[in-house]
Amino acid sequence: MLNFDERDRENVLRDLESPDDEVRRLAVERVESLPANEVIPRLVERLGDASWRVRKATVERLVAWPDTEGTAEALIGALADGENPGRRNAAVEALIHHGSKMLPYLVAATEARDGDVRKFAVDALAGIGDPGAVHALVERMQDADANVRAAAADALGAVGGDEAARALKAAATSEAQDALVRFSALHALAGLEVPVRADELAEVLADPVLRPGGLALLGCVEDDAAALEILLKGLAAGARAPQEASQKSLLRMLSRADGAAADRIVQRIRSAVQENPEIVTNTIERLGNSDLASQLVLIQFLGLLEDERAVVPVLLAGRDEALCEIALGSLQSMGEIVEDAIEAAWPGLDAEARHDACVLFGETHGEKSAARLIAALDDPDPAIRTAAARSLGTRGRADGLAPLIHRIEISAVEEDLEGEEERVAATDALIDIVRSAEGSFDADGLADRAIELLTALLNGAADSVRLAVATVLGCIGRPQDLEVISLLLKDASAEVRRAAVDALSRLDQGSAAESLRLAIADESPAVRIAAASALGASEHSDLFEDLHRLAEDEDARVRATAVHVLGRRFLTDGDPKRRAAAMAVMHQARDDDAPVALAVVEAAREIGPSAATHVVPLLRRAEPEVVREAIRCLGMHAGGRELDAVLPLVSHPDWSVRAEAIQVLAERGVKNAVPAILRRLELEQDEFVRSVTLRALDRLEG
Repeated sequence: MLNFDERDRENVLRDLESPDDEVRRLAVERVESLPANEVIPRLVERLGDASWRVRKATVERLVAWPDTEGTAEALIGALADGENPGRRNAAVEALIHHGSKMLPYLVAATEARDGDVRKFAVDALAGIGDPGAVHALVERMQDADANVRAAAADALGAVGGDEAARALKAAATSEAQDALVRFSALHALAGLEVPVRADELAEVLADPVLRPGGLALLGCVEDDAAALEILLKGLAAGARAPQEASQKSLLRMLSRADGAAADRIVQRIRSAVQENPEIVTNTIERLGNSDLASQLVLIQFLGLLEDERAVVPVLLAGRDEALCEIALGSLQSMGEIVEDAIEAAWPGLDAEARHDACVLFGETHGEKSAARLIAALDDPDPAIRTAAARSLGTRGRADGLAPLIHRIEISAVEEDLEGEEERVAATDALIDIVRSAEGSFDADGLADRAIELLTALLNGAADSVRLAVATVLGCIGRPQDLEVISLLLKDASAEVRRAAVDALSRLDQGSAAESLRLAIADESPAVRIAAASALGASEHSDLFEDLHRLAEDEDARVRATAVHVLGRRFLTDGDPKRRAAAMAVMHQARDDDAPVALAVVEAAREIGPSAATHVVPLLRRAEPEVVREAIRCLGMHAGGRELDAVLPLVSHPDWSVRAEAIQVLAERGVKNAVPAILRRLELEQDEFVRSVTLRALDRLEG
């Protein structure tokens, strides 16, 4: 601990009483300026601060303070502060954050004379959740104060275990026990999923106050016909609590059942609902004004019923991001009635609901939903059109080809972000539809139809339409479309020409090679980059000269792509002349712009064994990003002696290079690096590099 003079102490004490929240928080961070015997009392005092940020900082300082016993005594003392609930609650939080080391002090506090102290000590034990507290908590189930007993029941539910379950079950079923305690015990048992049979809960289920807790617990038991009958009757309860408890328990019981038994439970639930239609009405009404946990239960329950009245309410509930997935799954499980219900309600749905319905229809299979998706491509809202397009692609609907292509053509006049998103969605959908037919008897016919419809758009089409055509052609990748693709290579738009090059890369390279050679001379760097990548995918070794020419391109990005491809392809070539020529390209590229030098590293990383030959010279580059990548490559592939080139870099001017060098040397177990790393540690000021260095030394010296 650092030593401070009296002036530091006075400054901290003054700032702790400042009216400014931030000044008080910073004073808490400087609390070590005080004598040791003053630190804990001052921090405990700040636990009652009006500012949550000050309280948070105080809790953190107390948790970090080394005097565990003194801290525990002061915090437990704060539990008795009935005048300042904030301090008391913050003390509980601090005790919980200390974890199991507070266990003996809290166990002792559960026997304090003050009932509040006992209760909050129990709360803290619940937050810690250490099984070692079970015996003390079971003893508190006999406490004279009902609030303490209820808190003990909650805590036993948090800690768990057989002893806890026995004590909770005894309390829950004891008529002599206070109702508050029994309710807490029932809740804890349900949380622990302790099975309790219906006959054991008869008295509980007869009590209007305890009945919801008993119903919630019945879902934990298996093979209890009486429990199922009681829960089915609970569905018809007029009060909200027992009805929701029954629904939750039935869902839990259903999750535990196998296929045939689960089917029987579902049929019994549906029969009960048919006999009492108000169950659906009540459940739907509660769906809109319940908390999140209850909404999750209600949505799943409605999904079981196959009742068209529930479809739109569940769809609307799915607007909440936290409920979206469960709502979608529940609607999917309801079958064809979903499509019928949404189709009937469609004119009255708002834009968000129509959008969500289109997303849902991507996972259904009916003809009504498919027709609705195609019709939705003409919706006034672009978000709905986009969702409809994506869903048609997901379903692979062949009847969506012409409408999607028409939508691409129409969207060309919309030069905003939404129009672009719609075109992308429609383009992706076309690709998905054609691909989904692969392997089927009509696969070629479907592809032919798609290409025919697309190429019909080319004459006079906007750039975005031609780009969509090139993109689809590229993903379908058929040799018979080479003529159309070659035409697009001459397009006025560089973006279209690049997409055409991507399309060529997916074709047989023998037929596409000549067109690719034309692309490497394109005026657009982006097209030349795509051509270099496409050449890299080729299996023809006679493309070396084309790559060599691109490696001398005026644009550094083109050179980088070509160097990467050429190095990966020809540094290990069987022809000595090509291998030597590739080596010469790599040598020249090492002195090129940073992106090109990085391409050398990437190529070396992929060829592996001879990587050091190409990478070690890059360690002298000025750019930290190049040096870092070179070090990483050596860490992957270099031999022991080759790693010696990394040793001087533990003192590199750039912190990130130092950290990378030290970490690689440690990972490769270079023991002779220890002296250099130790010398660096003496000088290192960067905290991150220091932490890396300490871990490296621990690894190397261990």
